[in-house]
Amino acid sequence: MQRLIITGPCKTEFEDIPTPKCSNDGILVKTLVTAISTGTEIRVYRWIPVDDEGKMLHGGVPFPKDSTENGYSMIGEVIEVGKDVKDFNLGDRVFLGETHKEYAAVKADQAIKIPNNIPVEHAVMLNILGVGQIALRTGDPSIGEIVAIIGLGVIGLSALAYCKAFGINTIGIDLDKSRQNLAKKMGADLVISPKDPEFQNQINKISNGQGVDIAIEAASNWNAIKTSSDIVRKKGIVVVVARHTDMPKYNPVGHPYFSNALNIRTVYGYDIDGNRWDKKNSTDMTIKLLSENRLQIDSMITHKVKWQEIPDIYHKLDQGDLSIGGVVVDWR
Repeated sequence: MQRLIITGPCKTEFEDIPTPKCSNDGILVKTLVTAISTGTEIRVYRWIPVDDEGKMLHGGVPFPKDSTENGYSMIGEVIEVGKDVKDFNLGDRVFLGETHKEYAAVKADQAIKIPNNIPVEHAVMLNILGVGQIALRTGDPSIGEIVAIIGLGVIGLSALAYCKAFGINTIGIDLDKSRQNLAKKMGADLVISPKDPEFQNQINKISNGQGVDIAIEAASNWNAIKTSSDIVRKKGIVVVVARHTDMPKYNPVGHPYFSNALNIRTVYGYDIDGNRWDKKNSTDMTIKLLSENRLQIDSMITHKVKWQEIPDIYHKLDQGDLSIGGVVVDWR
């Protein structure tokens, strides 16, 4: 079978390896589609660690010595079921948090069954959508509050999709026109560039001069955190969902931010298992919204490619092609 690996800075290969075996408590899945996370995967493609010492690839994952797989979103069809597995059948469509490869063998409790009425192109975005949902829950908007989303890549657009599903007033902010257009198609109440001469006036107009209640920073740069801090009201909330490997060029706890009593929250992962909005409950809700066509994400999927084209998409993203939003990779 074929799998994608990163072998160094901006270097990819497709490696031919044996198809994995199905364990007694697991399932073997043939990949239908995978999705590209345009933030996390490109950081890995660039061979950038998350820590200054260069020891960690992700939180809790050591930096590789030679190569690593990439990606975390797969939809596939069950082609073998372990003898101890009761809840899955041949032909079931499942979501797995797996990398870009042709087959995957996992324990059955790691797979999520997907209803047949959800297109695979939507279902494969489940993990990416989950990050947007976690960001919004971290901000915890109340009825009538205004959420600004700074950075309209796949994570920012995912947060926007949930906002629209639940009737939350939403502002989309991005420098790039193509990303602004995606947010407009998805129904943001205001879409604007932070460089627009009317930017602050428009924020004041929609917020009655008080500033937005919550700003979700999903652009992965400190300028976006500064913009977020500039536009939230006193005692407002800034949610940092993007991982940062750069350093700020301003004082985030200096004037005027400290005196505004800002609440800055970072996001990483679901609540602990057993709590109301743990991974299972949050994922079940997203599947229900997708099944009922209440989570509108068609517009955020801008590219559908064959698996052989992944390196080309990585290269374009590395070179700054901001017209690329959600990418679905076909392995059929």
